Amino acid sequence: MSLRQRFIDSFDRGKNGDLGDFVRLISKEPAVVRHLLGMTYHPDRSNRELAIRGLGIAAKHHPELVQEVIRRLVWAMNDESGTNGLTAPDVLCAVAREMPEILLPFIADLSRLAGDPGLHNGLKALLRQISEAFPGEVGQRMGKELSRGRRRISR
Repeated sequence: MSLRQRFIDSFDRGKNGDLGDFVRLISKEPAVVRHLLGMTYHPDRSNRELAIRGLGIAAKHHPELVQEVIRRLVWAMNDESGTNGLTAPDVLCAVAREMPEILLPFIADLSRLAGDPGLHNGLKALLRQISEAFPGEVGQRMGKELSRGRRRISR
């Protein structure tokens, strides 16, 4: 059976409350991450929520791959990307619940994007989640970014 079909089968069982196969497939098959990401845009809310939860689980098993997804989502939230990044804060919050440390390199970008009215509430919750997991780290990273920016300007 193809990976896509195994994903669909385990996803359907997950929607019915049986998460065992779903979690096992996510943990063993890194390629499932792309299927999960695609499902985060599904029109049905319950499908989106399960896919978002799945990406959080995938962060523990495939952190490098999920970090690349985070990079793409951060880009999608930028106006110049021309894409729809409105589900990105929910995905990032799910990742933060499982493995907040992989979001630390994105603190400055997430803080900047939190100024967007459509993203503000979700990103504010995300930054709060990260700061609770790593007290002081968010402020420290923001300070470094601001210092780096000042050095660039003064040169």
